[in-house]
Amino acid sequence: MKVNKFIILLIIVTLILSFTLILNFTLTSNSSLTSSANLVQTNKIYLAWKNSEDVVAYEMEVMTKPYKPNASVPTEEIVYHTVDIFTPGIELDLNQLNIENIDKTYYRIRPLDLNRKPLAIFSEPMPLSNGQLNPTKPQPTALFNTNRPVPLYPTYSWIPVLGAEHYVVEVTKDAPENPNGISPSIKRVRSYTVNEGFDCYDTHAYVEEGTYYWRVIALNSYYHPIGTYSDAIPFHVSVKHYTWAVFGDSITHGGGAVSNSPSDIRFDFSSYIPYEIKNLGKSGDSVESLVERFNSDVLPFRPKYLFILVSGNNIRGGTKAEDVIKQFQRLIKKCEQNDITPLFLTIPPINPDRIEQVFHKTSTTDWQNQTDIVNNFLKSQQYVIDVNPLLSDNNGFLPPIYSQDGLHPDISGKKIMADAIIRFFHTFDRI
Repeated sequence: MKVNKFIILLIIVTLILSFTLILNFTLTSNSSLTSSANLVQTNKIYLAWKNSEDVVAYEMEVMTKPYKPNASVPTEEIVYHTVDIFTPGIELDLNQLNIENIDKTYYRIRPLDLNRKPLAIFSEPMPLSNGQLNPTKPQPTALFNTNRPVPLYPTYSWIPVLGAEHYVVEVTKDAPENPNGISPSIKRVRSYTVNEGFDCYDTHAYVEEGTYYWRVIALNSYYHPIGTYSDAIPFHVSVKHYTWAVFGDSITHGGGAVSNSPSDIRFDFSSYIPYEIKNLGKSGDSVESLVERFNSDVLPFRPKYLFILVSGNNIRGGTKAEDVIKQFQRLIKKCEQNDITPLFLTIPPINPDRIEQVFHKTSTTDWQNQTDIVNNFLKSQQYVIDVNPLLSDNNGFLPPIYSQDGLHPDISGKKIMADAIIRFFHTFDRI
């Protein structure tokens, strides 16, 4: 009996100790999460500028005197220099730069191409004091155009936070109840963790009506917050029958010039067309992917006319033209079964050397012949817009003037595609 009492006492003591440890761990965790809001760097500055067209990167010079755009800055007067800024903004550590007076320190920037060659002259010099000192939250760059339908697969982007190694992107239904906090919202519907970088491709197809919000918080290497969540950016999803929609891979989805995601509407060719058009594109898709997601992604919006541009990923990856054509025939059948008129765009050319330079991937050597076979099939359909020759150089390649990465037409290329579609509309209206 004494032994039983001893065992019972031992169990009680063990439970008390365990509970104490759990309680201490919980309090410590919560304390560290709360105090982690103080991880904001106290001597940094946020600088931002208008995003240039078809820019891959930016060069920045921070200097002790306000040198004009065309002037060369003596080395001894350059406080900081980089050619590796991939967003229209940056956070600078003033401690590392050893800058004492931001009113008398200046910066200028200029856009660069893939090979870090200037696309324009430097900007006018601006004092560092024009920037935002000690920002406490990330700065979103994906703001969404309220005058156009939100893409089926939204993309979120922001200016990188100094010292961040991870980011958490949170999507909520309705505005979060804890703006600029550090804890997840109770209205969260999904979230994504991003390692470094400055954008996030949502993998969820938004076919549910409603107003959503996205926001992002920066984390250090220990996954502790650096500051708070960004402001929550709203976007409204309207599920209705659209007259026009575009359906395809990354060229349709948007993005380009290596560093720019589909969050920049300038890289969406449908944005230049003066009609309400729903973008159903998804980066990385193949023609098979379009067939597979047709019912779930197209039918909720029941477009009357569907622009289709896809199979570049198939062709350069080595898929034979006849196999691609079979998938197109399946797409055509699905359109016919649902009273949707398909409007095809021919497959644009590519630039294998650029693709290998940027993506470190080789393209099949027979890509031009296979592309021609598929494009001839598309041109045999009732409605087709032949964009391939409009984007080709004398050798049938996609030139750098239209695409920095050799695969995705940049803003200049997207405008050419949009112009071709607009010309098609003039003919189509009379059919």
